[in-house]
Amino acid sequence: MKIRLWASWIARIAGTAIVILFLPFYFGYGNPLPFLNPEYTAHDNAWLTAFPFIFIGLILAWWYPRIGGYMVILAVLVGETVSLLTGHGLVLQMFVPLGVGGLFIVSARNKL
Repeated sequence: MKIRLWASWIARIAGTAIVILFLPFYFGYGNPLPFLNPEYTAHDNAWLTAFPFIFIGLILAWWYPRIGGYMVILAVLVGETVSLLTGHGLVLQMFVPLGVGGLFIVSARNKL
């Protein structure tokens, strides 16, 4: 019980911090809409498409932790897969939202 409570609050605080800190960078990138831009590489397009799902998942996880957690994890895994397939390697910074999504799922083990 205590582990779920701690996981829940750590995930909420970290998820809120990620949204507050990363959202300005996302909008400042130049093409904040999740549409493919032919001027960008496949790597950039994959992450620009994944970021809105990550943000929505982190916000949604406050009320529906399991759904939001899976949404974040799937978006990050798709972005990492495209990064590996295009030869860019792993984007290590994205393991932070991946871990937060996992914490949301752990905190919602018996909920929903």
